[in-house]
Amino acid sequence: MRYERIGAAVMSNGRTTPAGRALEQFLESTARAVTLLGDLPDARWQARPPGEPWSLGDTIEHLVLTNQATLARLRAAGATAIVADAEPVSDAAITERMFHGVPTPPGLAEPTGRWTTRADGLAALTGVRDAIAAHVHAAGDGLRDVRLPHPVFGLFDGVQWVLFVAAHTDNHLPQLRRLRAASPTGVR
Repeated sequence: MRYERIGAAVMSNGRTTPAGRALEQFLESTARAVTLLGDLPDARWQARPPGEPWSLGDTIEHLVLTNQATLARLRAAGATAIVADAEPVSDAAITERMFHGVPTPPGLAEPTGRWTTRADGLAALTGVRDAIAAHVHAAGDGLRDVRLPHPVFGLFDGVQWVLFVAAHTDNHLPQLRRLRAASPTGVR
């Protein structure tokens, strides 16, 4: 799916990414994760290599939980029109590099081993991807009107939350590659 033409509003203060482009970035990052794990045998899904706190399945569950929480925030904000007075960060600041050196807040999107098979985990990931896509497609650049605080990174508008889930997924791709490579048969 491509959502290039949802809107083309001009934003100020470094907020220039149209909702359609933010969504495209999210769809691309999720596709990279799905492609990376698409042929993984279930026997390797829950394996935790030495020195790794999470398995491949745990990492995907963390992404799903983060994406579900983001979608819930966007839906609730749309219904209640939460708008803060402060200006959000610049779109350019929302990249996978923003996570480097920042500890994960305790209790946020911690995996529990919910999905025991690759198919179940990837179905959950693509399901929430599709729900976010539908929400962004319906809201378009109106997402810029919603401003919600992130618990670590400051104030984001709705489009920036979509950029965030894309960057968050990209941040976990090296971990997924490392976990896959640490399995007995390595990366295919």
